[in-house]
Formats: sequence, structure tokens, C-alpha cells
Amino acid sequence: MSKSLQLTLGMGGPTLLMTDGDIANNINGYAIQALENCTFSQLDLDMTPTITTGEHYVISAVTNASNEFTLPAAAINKLSVGDRVLLNWGGVDLPQGTVQESGVNRPTEFKDKTIYFIQAIDTASNEVKLEETLGAGAITISDDGTLYGKDSWIAKVSDQDFSYGTFTRNAASNDRTHEISGNVDGNIFKTSEDSGLQVNMFDTTGASDVTIPTGMTVYLPVTDITLTTGACIVYTKK
Repeated sequence: MSKSLQLTLGMGGPTLLMTDGDIANNINGYAIQALENCTFSQLDLDMTPTITTGEHYVISAVTNASNEFTLPAAAINKLSVGDRVLLNWGGVDLPQGTVQESGVNRPTEFKDKTIYFIQAIDTASNEVKLEETLGAGAITISDDGTLYGKDSWIAKVSDQDFSYGTFTRNAASNDRTHEISGNVDGNIFKTSEDSGLQVNMFDTTGASDVTIPTGMTVYLPVTDITLTTGACIVYTKK
């Protein structure tokens, strides 16, 4: 994409050239152009354009000793374990997590405007614990971060089941149906086999071995990228 076209679209942010092993965090990206076959171990997307939430519950405290977030008493009665919630922090100093996943040795860092799940609720102290995926276990917090008043909140994500469109590629017994959908299960881009088995190419909770072939440009609201192999250009907006 030419710089003039970027400016015409009102985007015009920095353009990043990434090669083997490069990492980009907290970016406001909108497109990735593969110069070589690219494999990503991380490809996080900003899902806020497709997320509908309910009431905002302001976080009044974070306690790293117990991995809990304190919410208003009224919020506790409206939340349940397993609920999907959007964490909006409103600033750059987010709580930091320690290693969560056994055997993976991957540090879990909270991200602004990201979906998490309610892992546990303490009704006596009006506190909740969050987890990345159902059953993963509460994220262990090593640093409380800084609260930003009314801008630091949790909101329950409304159930959604809508589609922007589908297309099918027929290849004998190897049919695939591709869909750009709402974030019912945290995935925007889905690929389903004939049998109905869903295979997610772009998982908004963190992709694993996502591959984009040479010459392809994909338009995605990317926020964090880890490029394992290959070379690509990442376009960002202001």
C-alpha cells in the first residue's frame, strides 16, 4: 500500500519492517503484507470494534497477593464465573502477570481492551479473578499496575452471533467454508471443514503458528505480533 493511499485513508502511521524473530507490541496496526512466507507465534487483535458490552464496573483496587480485582458490590451480583468480560485499563501501566501456563513458560501480561474470563468471585470482599481462557486458571499478578480512575473498568461482553459474510472454496472432498464473524468465542476469522469442525486461522486471544504466504496482504486490527520466520511489512495508523 502506497504512502499516499495511507494518507488518503487517514491512517498514515509508522510502517514497520519485520524479519525473523522480531516482536512488535502495543501497536495500532491495520494490515500485514508478507514479503516472504511468514509464520507468527503471536498475532493479537484489537477486538473492540466488534464488541458490545453492558454496564462498566470501575476497578477500585488490584491485589497482587491474591490476584484479585476489587469491583463495586452491585457488580458482584451481576457477574458469574465463566463470564466473558472486557478489561479496559485507560493507561499504560497495567498489572503484570507471572508464568501461568504449565509447561509453556509464557508470561501472561494483561492487555488493555482485551477479553478475559471471570475465574473466581469473592462475594465477601467484592473481588474477582481473571483468566485468559476457560479452565486456564487465574492469572497470577506480580505487580498491581496503576489505576486510572473511571477509565479502569470491567464490563460483561454481550452475547453475539452475527456474520459479516462467508465464502466457500470447493476442492473435491477438501471443502472449506470461511467466515468473518462476531466474537462469539473470541475468534473473528473462522474456517470450517465439511464436517463442521472449526479451525481458527486468526485467534484473537493469541494465535499459534499462524502462516501468511508470500505476497498476501491481510487487513487485521493487530496490536501485538511475534514473527517467528519470514519478512513482512506492518502498516499502522495514528
